[in-house]
Amino acid sequence: MRILEAEVDLREETRSTEKAREAIRGDEYAERAEKLSDKQTELGERMLDVLTKTEELPNADNFKKEIALFKQVTLLMVEARDILGEPDTGSRAIACETEVIEALLAARRMKPPQGGGGGGGSSPGGGGNGTTNQAALALLGPGVDKEAKIDERGVSQNTGKEGKTLPAEFREGIEKFREALENGAK
Repeated sequence: MRILEAEVDLREETRSTEKAREAIRGDEYAERAEKLSDKQTELGERMLDVLTKTEELPNADNFKKEIALFKQVTLLMVEARDILGEPDTGSRAIACETEVIEALLAARRMKPPQGGGGGGGSSPGGGGNGTTNQAALALLGPGVDKEAKIDERGVSQNTGKEGKTLPAEFREGIEKFREALENGAK
């Protein structure tokens, strides 16, 4: 989903702007935040277009869950736009953008409605119930088969025993995402 990738990029730009906040003049900071707000507005308009086109489908009743998620994403994007426009590129903006990303990831994981057409195998694609045990970063990468099931494999490390650790911000984000999944599943 291009909107998802663009939202991830926007969040990274927001983080960069927040880190540079002390080093730049007030006017320049406000200009950068306004540009971020404009990008969020553009993404919101694209998401609204996806929502509208989905609602106009002849079989739109089959996509009630997706439509609800798209509405949630659109509202979150409006909130993120408003926060960035204050201007604020701090934790509130980043948290709101993260919620947008998580909702887009949830929409991406949804299993398409069943009916008609081919098939093969006893459970093609697997999954699709809206829950996952994968980190958000694992779900983000582009791939050829978006419905593919990723099987856990035991793979040994051949280049040494001291692997690189993820940056703290990634570990925190992954932990928050996992907590949200666990709390949502209860």
